[in-house]
Amino acid sequence: MKRIRPLLAALAIALLAAALPAAPATAASRDGWVRLAHMSPDTAAVNITLSSLSGNVTLFRMQNVGYGAVSPYMRLPQGTYALAMVPTGSNDPNATPVVSGSVQVTAGKAETLAAIGKNAHLKTIEFTDDLSAVAGGEARVRIVQASVMHPSVDVKAGSTTVASGAAFGDVTKYVTVPAGSESFTLGSGSDAQTVTERFSAGSSHTLFVIDDAKGALTVSPALDSAASTVTPVGSLAAGGGGLADGTAELALLLAAVAAAAGLAGFGAMARRRGEVQHS
Repeated sequence: MKRIRPLLAALAIALLAAALPAAPATAASRDGWVRLAHMSPDTAAVNITLSSLSGNVTLFRMQNVGYGAVSPYMRLPQGTYALAMVPTGSNDPNATPVVSGSVQVTAGKAETLAAIGKNAHLKTIEFTDDLSAVAGGEARVRIVQASVMHPSVDVKAGSTTVASGAAFGDVTKYVTVPAGSESFTLGSGSDAQTVTERFSAGSSHTLFVIDDAKGALTVSPALDSAASTVTPVGSLAAGGGGLADGTAELALLLAAVAAAAGLAGFGAMARRRGEVQHS
């Protein structure tokens, strides 16, 4: 699982501190966070863009995003943004997206927008992530049932039930588990799989239940928050997609600064920053 590099995080915080005027602590609550997940097994790799509704400025772009991939969090001012997923390799700017719609960013909250299901019946689900503190020595975890091969799934972390009969598209409540290595048992009919994840104390996680290349159950893990952070920590789950190395997060933070400060002429710079390709 890939995390935003510490140097980038420190630079982003410094940029925000330098660009924003002194204000009450409640000012930070005007921003929220959103991340995107590609959980459609037969949908080819896609390019994902997130744009402002006013001015159609591209704020964020990810290239060649594959099945099972989860983007880092993007910090944005509260509001509604336009999302589009276009097949990788399409050079037509007017190509029909495989997924399009809007994303609602809520002040002080973190949201995940996931594309799930087979391509012919692709849909998106949006849900809120819990970033509140976790007691020392424990971690928090939940399940998103995105398997298209198994209509319902049971998941246990050791002896703790995380999901019981979770149907496709279900998002379970968080449960607490001991920090450290934890074995998860995934079950659906005759298919029973065990995966091991490692959680640091005080961290919060989402496990997307998906299907591997043979159709067996597996998980794509995403880190929601870590004990040492004050904002969400992005993650990149294994999934064959070429996702961000951090440049896009910086572009979005700059976009957030511009939106908050009302900087004139920022649109062109945001577009240029947002279109940086990742490998």
